[in-house]
Amino acid sequence: MPWFARRQRRSPIVLLALVAMILGACSSGATIAAPSNSGATDQPPTGLGAAAGAFANVDSYRFTMTLAGASYSSMLAMLPTSSAVGNAPFTMGGTITIKPVIGADITMVGLHIIEIGGHDYMDVGGTGAFDQITITGTRLADRFSPATMFSTTIDPSTVGGYELVGTGSKNGVSADHYQASSAALATLGAISGIAGATWSADIWIARSGGYPVSMAIIAEAADKSIVHEVLFDISNVGDPANSVKVPTNVTGA
Repeated sequence: MPWFARRQRRSPIVLLALVAMILGACSSGATIAAPSNSGATDQPPTGLGAAAGAFANVDSYRFTMTLAGASYSSMLAMLPTSSAVGNAPFTMGGTITIKPVIGADITMVGLHIIEIGGHDYMDVGGTGAFDQITITGTRLADRFSPATMFSTTIDPSTVGGYELVGTGSKNGVSADHYQASSAALATLGAISGIAGATWSADIWIARSGGYPVSMAIIAEAADKSIVHEVLFDISNVGDPANSVKVPTNVTGA
């Protein structure tokens, strides 16, 4: 019997604990960083170094995010699909709002999570019905949002391993394109413990607003299979249409 078909056998608290563990694993997968910039000064960060702070100041955005690679296999195997094992990708997306209210509306394999007004609402298995659970600790959206993924990967002490390589349109905005240097890519491989892979790391920063528009950290094996991947794309920053609402079909309220 599929995992999500046994939904009625799990209490909302058990479901919340399971999702927290899954999403905590997503967040921890983003801690690989380029080598620190030994020449950093006390000057205020600009460009890539200021992007995490700029991201924290946006009012709202939409996103897609993908994780893949054997390092996530144990986490992916817990999801309600037999294909989510090994190097299979795990994709999520949705809307994050910071102002005027903090909220998140996230969908992923077999799960739809809405956070608003101090509650988590979870639909497990795409049934259309949501369990309501009071938030008592760290919000789940804070664990795995693109802002968390980016800030744990890039900060003013780690930008020295990236080089500005051009400017162009990305996700509908003008953005600066940064790539990790050869030394930074070697460090990515060493930190990850993945041997024999070819790494790439690209980040796009909006020229107006300074927030991250896209991040792609990828490792390919010799046979071109993906052995590690962290991707996200940001769009509709500050769009008035971005909103998070309490679902209408709620149980356990």
